[in-house]
Amino acid sequence: MTRTISLAEAKKNLSSLIKDVEEKYDRFTITKNGIDKAIILSTEEFKGLIETLDILSDKEECEAIARAKEQVKAGRTTSLDAVKERYSLK
Repeated sequence: MTRTISLAEAKKNLSSLIKDVEEKYDRFTITKNGIDKAIILSTEEFKGLIETLDILSDKEECEAIARAKEQVKAGRTTSLDAVKERYSLK
């Protein structure tokens, strides 16, 4: 959930905000004079967003994702059990 709060409120409650970000994956938009200025989100979520941007900025990776989606749509998939059996994995 994303909540919008003022900079003054963020300053007063920073420890609580960080706790909510870590434990609940809450996000906070911080405003100054009513204008959005910053976002607080978990490090894990931020890293995931950066990784997604890296993937989406790579043409070959986007094409591979598109091919995979088409294969799934066409029913050309392999179960995890079949992969384990093929490669003699436990």
